[in-house]
Amino acid sequence: MTLWQKWVLENPVFRYHFLGQTRFWVRRPIWQVGLIALIFAALYIWFLQQAYNHGLPALTLGLECLALWIVSPLITHSLFAAEFEKATWDMLILTRLTAGQIVMGKFLSRLAVLLILAFFFVIPLWFGISQEYHTLSNINIASLVLKTQLVAVGWSILLIAATLWLSYWLKRGMVAAAVAFAGQVFVLFILPILWGVCFALFWESLRYGSYDPFSLEITQEGWLKYGWMIDPRYLVWFYNPITAVAGIFIMVSEPAAEQPFLWGTWQGAVYILLAGLIVVLLTLKVAKTTKKPI
Repeated sequence: MTLWQKWVLENPVFRYHFLGQTRFWVRRPIWQVGLIALIFAALYIWFLQQAYNHGLPALTLGLECLALWIVSPLITHSLFAAEFEKATWDMLILTRLTAGQIVMGKFLSRLAVLLILAFFFVIPLWFGISQEYHTLSNINIASLVLKTQLVAVGWSILLIAATLWLSYWLKRGMVAAAVAFAGQVFVLFILPILWGVCFALFWESLRYGSYDPFSLEITQEGWLKYGWMIDPRYLVWFYNPITAVAGIFIMVSEPAAEQPFLWGTWQGAVYILLAGLIVVLLTLKVAKTTKKPI
């Protein structure tokens, strides 16, 4: 049996969370579901038209990031917590499901929902980039869209993994959601500011004179191209998804300048790797606690 069959096709946990809960969410009178769908379809068609006529790639990507980064914790916070709150966890671990099927079924169900939501933003983003940068002959639209999606979706996948971990450890859905949102606000906004302040004070204490932590003073050849990936002074900023997204569009507008190697692609890959590490550690923990095979 392949992992795809084990974790998705023949996994009742995945089917329940992806299909069963989805039907529960829309279990309303058909006219209400149809009306809501019609409103969203009309708004989406209007949005596509605006993107096709006026571009607006930065606005489109900003809306995508806002939607994905808010939705990710909301659809994940109760996956494990609900099992403990409804006292169904003991029944779940008595089944023949492995720890990997339990964790991956929950994780992949939310990943599927996330990818479906992201797909609806890819089309207007493609239109927006095509319209905004149609005069630049050296722009690869597919590559630019891929970079932006790696950052936006990669960070969302990391949020899903982290919230899933919080849901298991805290055992309270609302608490897990609150911690996930608070942690995201801290990492995206507060930590970069604190890092900049501490960086400036530390530089001042070494008597190097006044220093602007937000200016990049490159002293070594090749630093901008490769060194940014591992320079500890700037990791908090360069691995911030907001900085990564902004940098992608800034570099498009300055094609002649030296550009960081794999900017955007590298950050997205790091987010996905961290998410995978969290899922692996969570699977090992569930296997150890429940005495189930992986």
